[in-house]
Amino acid sequence: MEAPKSGPQRAPECVLCGCCLEGCPLLAATGREELSPRAKALLAGPSKFASVQLDEAAIAALAGLCLACGRCEKLCPQGVKVPQLVAGLRAGHPDFRQWIWKQWITRLGPFWGLAARGAAVTPGAFVPAQFSLALKGLRGLRPGAGLAPWLTFTDLPAAAFAAKYGARPAAVFDGCVGKGPRKSWGGTARSLLRGLGARLVEAEFSCCGSTLGVAGLPAEQEGVRRANVAAWRAAGRPLLVTYCATCRKGLADYAGVFADADEEREWREGVVPLAALLSGAKAKAGRGAPALLGWHRPCHADPADADFALMSGLLGARLRTPTKGRCCGFGGIMQLGAPELSARVGADCWTALDGVLGFSAAPEVTPAYVLTGCSGCVMQLSATAPEGARVGHWLEIVKAG
Repeated sequence: MEAPKSGPQRAPECVLCGCCLEGCPLLAATGREELSPRAKALLAGPSKFASVQLDEAAIAALAGLCLACGRCEKLCPQGVKVPQLVAGLRAGHPDFRQWIWKQWITRLGPFWGLAARGAAVTPGAFVPAQFSLALKGLRGLRPGAGLAPWLTFTDLPAAAFAAKYGARPAAVFDGCVGKGPRKSWGGTARSLLRGLGARLVEAEFSCCGSTLGVAGLPAEQEGVRRANVAAWRAAGRPLLVTYCATCRKGLADYAGVFADADEEREWREGVVPLAALLSGAKAKAGRGAPALLGWHRPCHADPADADFALMSGLLGARLRTPTKGRCCGFGGIMQLGAPELSARVGADCWTALDGVLGFSAAPEVTPAYVLTGCSGCVMQLSATAPEGARVGHWLEIVKAG
């Protein structure tokens, strides 16, 4: 008896169950269900209930109000990917913000470091409202704004690395921030990889493309994806070592840009967080180490949450993180469209961190000192931080060499 032939697969449909509502940081911060994933699924489809009729201006406005954090995807029993639906809406209703975002990501990347320096001396009164939060994030990346190193690795799992990866070369994917204002992150990452015995190769990688896709710029996203795959091939198909959670997810989501299924599988298997390679390492805290510090879990952390696993193993009881982690509110292009909503989500995130650190009650005893593993989160947490807070990537506290 022949097996039934499978026809074209239907896209998952929203059934209005509301499972996604609990995870939406925009809904939690505002109480406005028109900003929820369920509302956006109705707006964008596919849904048998989608009979909502809105004018083009309203659709464009609502399309811009999504953080693309992906928390709703993890909760949806139907498998509806609302950030993808919103990206489609944005692509169908382009506006000036997409043009600005495209230039910022694809053309001005080499000048991010200069922009961070300029942001530090630009008076807020001269900044248009839609750029205010982005400017604050850049200020957090200016020279001198990072964290001083105080953690020294004393034992690296070189034998485990060699056993798993053999002589396969490794390339560091720095991403936009790591290539620009925070080149020190990449330097420390390469130092740790050399300590593991990795054979490092360099490749001319571009932006991962994630932020372009969610901004509704699919052609630009495909362009940087193809460029990155070409650079990877030219470098000998090395491991792709990441230290930004969003870059890791962006690279892991690549599709339709490979020569064949085998190449795609080799790519996916090669995308690995630096923290995962350091699992089992030992380190000691030196002078300057805070007695208590917070950890912010990025929305796009890898399934094993390798960054937090590494830091909690090395720092022990001094590291605190909220039981229910909150989105920082970065949202990519939403920084330009609705900075006030992005800031409200960021405020909720800091409230949760304060709940485990207690810095608002006694800042002179327990300062707000927070680590994370995502470049976008570093920018957003810096932009929304309370006075005197210190924020940085975990690589900043590591003494390289």
